[in-house]
Amino acid sequence: MKKTMASTTWLTSNNTTQPTREFVFEQNTTFAINIVKEALGEKVDLSKDKIYRTLSTCVGEVLANCESPMQQLVNRLDLSRGIGHDKFATLADELFEAENGFIVLWERIVTLFAFTWVLSKQLHTDPVVSSSNVSKILASYLNDKITPWILQQGGWVQICNEFGDDEAASNKWKYFFLTGLGIGLVATYKLTH
Repeated sequence: MKKTMASTTWLTSNNTTQPTREFVFEQNTTFAINIVKEALGEKVDLSKDKIYRTLSTCVGEVLANCESPMQQLVNRLDLSRGIGHDKFATLADELFEAENGFIVLWERIVTLFAFTWVLSKQLHTDPVVSSSNVSKILASYLNDKITPWILQQGGWVQICNEFGDDEAASNKWKYFFLTGLGIGLVATYKLTH
């Protein structure tokens, strides 16, 4: 394998660039920070990053259809001591677990971001706990458990291919909502019972 001058990608034998693990870590952190900022009503410039814009649009679509049920389930979580890495990881693991093991899909990743959005908003309204660490916890979870899959897919850019603006991608929305909502609700239900 031949390294390029840029530290963010490497060149494969068929001359396609793949993101490095460190670059995906940086994106994970940026995307986690941005989703929490959006949840708290802060402005995030979507014009500069097509990948985050696609992710944010996907999260927005999930929230438009599922925010109320997600909010009801977040309300049932015991957040009296905030949300730590272990509690968040338990929730996220439930989201990615299936009969065949740990299954990562873009739909499940977006559902995790949507749930993080709802959770951040909830924590922000509670004077006892803070939402400030949620982005760090999400980024850490992505780095630990999801990054290998993202790298196998060719990086975060692949979410644009799956759920971009073209007609073929938009036809996936119907199935995306059903998958995302179902997984999110089941995972949260398991944690509250």
